[in-house]
Amino acid sequence: MRFLCLIFAIVSAIQADSNADLVNAKVERTIDLTSHLVSITNLITVENKAATGSLKSYTYTIEPAHAKNVAFIGAHSVEGKKQKAKLNVVEVSKDSDKGGLYRVDFAEGLAAGQSTQIQVEVVLFSLVSPFPEEISQNEKQLVVFKGNHYFYSLYPTKSQTTSVNLASDLTESYSQLKPTSKSDSTITYGPYENIKPFEQSELSVHFENNSPFLAVTNLHRTIEVSLWGNIAVEETIDMSHTGAKLKGSFSRFDYMRRQGGQSSVKSFKTLLPSSAADVYYRDEIGNISTSNLRVPSKSKGEPVELELKPRFPLFGGWKTHYTVGYNLPVYQYIHNSGSNFALRIKMLDHVYDDQLIENAVIRIILPEHASNIEVVAPYKVDRKPDEKHFTYLDTVGRPVVVINKKNAVENHVQDIKIKFTYNKIMLIQKPVLVIVFFFSYFWLLF
Repeated sequence: MRFLCLIFAIVSAIQADSNADLVNAKVERTIDLTSHLVSITNLITVENKAATGSLKSYTYTIEPAHAKNVAFIGAHSVEGKKQKAKLNVVEVSKDSDKGGLYRVDFAEGLAAGQSTQIQVEVVLFSLVSPFPEEISQNEKQLVVFKGNHYFYSLYPTKSQTTSVNLASDLTESYSQLKPTSKSDSTITYGPYENIKPFEQSELSVHFENNSPFLAVTNLHRTIEVSLWGNIAVEETIDMSHTGAKLKGSFSRFDYMRRQGGQSSVKSFKTLLPSSAADVYYRDEIGNISTSNLRVPSKSKGEPVELELKPRFPLFGGWKTHYTVGYNLPVYQYIHNSGSNFALRIKMLDHVYDDQLIENAVIRIILPEHASNIEVVAPYKVDRKPDEKHFTYLDTVGRPVVVINKKNAVENHVQDIKIKFTYNKIMLIQKPVLVIVFFFSYFWLLF
């Protein structure tokens, strides 16, 4: 009961602060359904109708049916349809009745009688569903998406248009709320005028989509830092095809003749840092030699492309398990001032296009005797209790920072910063231990 009262108080406070004064003067919404993820871009012209004062933020709202499917949300200020400053976005609450509420802070206060443009991008997962749920090898994959014809908002909207971009121009059916038009693979809804707050009308599209419906169910990433010159990165990945399940038996003969299997996944590209070296790709059987590695010119700073080809094509419901690893030069990723060190490295790599990592566990192994550890993450993560890792000649063990991230997408491929304190004199600990060991051994021997 107290929790519900708290939610009601938060919503009431937001409404008291801005609902009476802000209006969506114009909304241009684009829904991208070309992959298994739903990417929605909203170009919003916000108007402050108050007589005096200025407003500092805008509350972006996601309909209740989609509130739990948000993988990423970001915002920018816009001038002439060009992105300018990145805006701070804070999750306020997830209300089962009103949906997800997010506070978007303006770059500058919006004065009374003035308007501004902001662009809000949202990436949603598990909303494009195969229908039918099972298909034979020779059938194409059809999917269904259900959304809202209207821009779901806390504020009234004067005018709104929506463009839905599909993976192909082949549609079985789509909802029609006049005015509606279709051209090739794009459906346009609106313009709609004078939309009330929290207005809903179901939008539904049934269409062909043979793009890779891949999901990484579990990713275990280990980053082992050695101040002797190397950072070793290894990822163990469980991947599944979440599209329509294969009905009946699989024919390798038909597949090799390219008959059917349009929605299957034969290969995908993983992007590694430009300085990655000693790259390997293996599964439980051993090294997979069918992979291809393209190393670009390091002067251009382009990523290393690793084309991964599983031992068998992936159809709906099929899974694969593999490991990728590589080494990085430590001097490019660690900087220090005296005994204060800072590691800046990608928290996640680009595993494949339009990636969805349902559960990622990142373990960052720091040098032995590192202390005063501080984690600066680019977005909200769940930091687990630190662990200890023991390897050759360790005495007290290496501190391990453990981070968990759910439902990560391409937008989450960003740098994480780890600050720590380390006494450089400890670098000679292991050489000294080796010298003492051999000295003692020969002293006892002779």
